[in-house]
Amino acid sequence: MVRRPGKLERRRRILLAAREVFARCGYAATRMSDIATAAGVGKGTLYEYFQGKEDLFCTLVVAVARESLESLTIQRLPDDPTQALRDVIAYVVDVALRENLDLYRLFFDFWGGAAPHRQQAQELLRDVEGRFAEFVCDLVRRGQREGAFRPEIDARQLVHVFTAAVDGLSLRMVILGEEVDLRAYTACLQDLLVLSLSTGGPLQGASVTTENDK
Repeated sequence: MVRRPGKLERRRRILLAAREVFARCGYAATRMSDIATAAGVGKGTLYEYFQGKEDLFCTLVVAVARESLESLTIQRLPDDPTQALRDVIAYVVDVALRENLDLYRLFFDFWGGAAPHRQQAQELLRDVEGRFAEFVCDLVRRGQREGAFRPEIDARQLVHVFTAAVDGLSLRMVILGEEVDLRAYTACLQDLLVLSLSTGGPLQGASVTTENDK
């Protein structure tokens, strides 16, 4: 006898199907019936879990953000705060711009409309962003206590610079269609942020080596 999926499993399948359909059709063109078909459920089933397309999309974006944050926070980072921060930067760039660029593209599409659930998404994402900021701030402050990072640096402002660098590049990649060597970008961002924090001396320059230079 085949066991019917529980509510949590069915909800997870719906979200996975929604991401696939949104990525293929775009936010505006996606219909709830398309998502139901991809998830293998009736259209009415979707409304047992979500109020509509906007609510489903907001839930999807927040769920991915939370999952990414949880994956980061459970990682075993190096004891050396300098290397730990480099690893965090590499993780965020890889997850945001390599694994989830499709969601950035969809989110820009969603945000441009007069979506009634926009405030809901904003509040939920602000909570995730706040927890991420505290995670990085704690790492920077530990480095300051251990003497690895300059004590006068404002950890929270550094987080703003970090996230702006990632979000800004996603905008250029999505809107302008720029092709970016993410490996080189990661190395450059690591140097700019970590070397600027280092107590070993002033920032002398950032690595901008590309794949063609190697």
